[in-house]
Amino acid sequence: MFHYACCWAQKTQSCWAQKTKVAGLKRLKLQGSRSTSGKMLIKQRPLWVTLQQVRYNSSKQLSLVKFNNKEISLRINGKPLIFNNVFLRDSCTSPESVDSATSQKLFTTAECSKNLTIEGEPIVSSFEKEPALQVQWSNNNGKTTIRSTYSWSFLNKNATQQARRSGKFFDKDRKLWDKTELTNNLSKLHHNYKDLMNDERTFFNVLHNLNRYGLCFIDDIPRPEMTEMNEANVSAWPVSKIANKFGYIKKTFYGSLFNVRNLKSEAKNIAYTNTFLPLHMDLLYYESPPGLQMLHAIDNSTLGGENLFCDSFLAAEYVRNKDPIAYKALTQIPITYHYDNNNEYYYYKRPLIVEDPEIDGSCFPKIHAINYSPPFQGPFEVGVTKDEKLYELFDDFVRGFQLFENFINDSKNHYEVKLKEGSCVIFENRRTLHSRNGFSDSNGGDRWLMGTYVDGDSFRSKLRVAYRRFA
Repeated sequence: MFHYACCWAQKTQSCWAQKTKVAGLKRLKLQGSRSTSGKMLIKQRPLWVTLQQVRYNSSKQLSLVKFNNKEISLRINGKPLIFNNVFLRDSCTSPESVDSATSQKLFTTAECSKNLTIEGEPIVSSFEKEPALQVQWSNNNGKTTIRSTYSWSFLNKNATQQARRSGKFFDKDRKLWDKTELTNNLSKLHHNYKDLMNDERTFFNVLHNLNRYGLCFIDDIPRPEMTEMNEANVSAWPVSKIANKFGYIKKTFYGSLFNVRNLKSEAKNIAYTNTFLPLHMDLLYYESPPGLQMLHAIDNSTLGGENLFCDSFLAAEYVRNKDPIAYKALTQIPITYHYDNNNEYYYYKRPLIVEDPEIDGSCFPKIHAINYSPPFQGPFEVGVTKDEKLYELFDDFVRGFQLFENFINDSKNHYEVKLKEGSCVIFENRRTLHSRNGFSDSNGGDRWLMGTYVDGDSFRSKLRVAYRRFA
């Protein structure tokens, strides 16, 4: 049974804006029709609005419509909204619910939902100069009671899926790019090393650009005095210092840092040769591939060896518009990735396109990540024999794969650059494809890049904190 908000009417039909005291709180009575009992029933109008709400934040309106032990119906700025009671109780941040020192929950969802009821009628009061909903929860037949306060800001932020993404993901600031788009904005993507390390505003700009384009550059890096890198001196190298600005280095079987040099016959990876390296992403045979890759050009004076970058999200969006059926197959048929060399055997399979359905698609495609790395691709394991469920999709997949490759291999979709010595490129490993032209040291030049990885979680954590401060 629903409980409807009600208040006492006076003798006159209109009681709007008349002050009264209810349960010790100053409230405004609301206009409505009287019942035969003398009470005024209000189904679609607020129960009460505090004086503070009107005085401080008239643009933030909150009212209770009805409630029961399953859900609470509200109006937020006139818009009807129904919240599940378990969601509200589970979100409570009272001292009994969340430890003030650690910000960690002191209960489980299963515990708080058991025999959950509401004691008395929820009220709308004032909290930090804005309206707030107060609810008295009861568990275990009244043995446990918790008083919760939900601010207008909290309720409004959780009113829609897109609102819930706010402050966590910044889809509106992301932008697809081709050669023209990136070249026209290149000056914004270059940042000074000293400024990055010492100025938090510069660091925010770097984070913002990585979120926007998945690519940026750090310039004027002092040349390292050391010539040999090992695990004992990792922290002394500039690329390590840059990585630590973003969080923690993701150590792999290549080490905390890795040198990219021409090792010829001793190479464990095609990147450690002087041959052409096709567009790809790194470590897709890991369960959790790195989010960022950094490459610091210490020496880069050989003939050739230019780096190429491409926005894989733009390529996926091209396939979606060109052939939606093929695009769908690219989200369903997994690709096998493996590394079986040098007494290491890594394996994982994942589709080319991983979507994020919570992105609304109006500002940026519904894409979470792309998985493309031909040098480390193994035999397909799904959809390859006729008795398999996805067999009929395999032809669609191949067609989509061809469209994707044709797009990324078109030079108008590349940004090509020969990194200057003393510069470092940072790029999103799950978005920005990278490649390298073949090179020759016949001119007596040398090519020495030092790289490392950072988890995407660390990058996004820094991004969110920086947005709070600077955006």
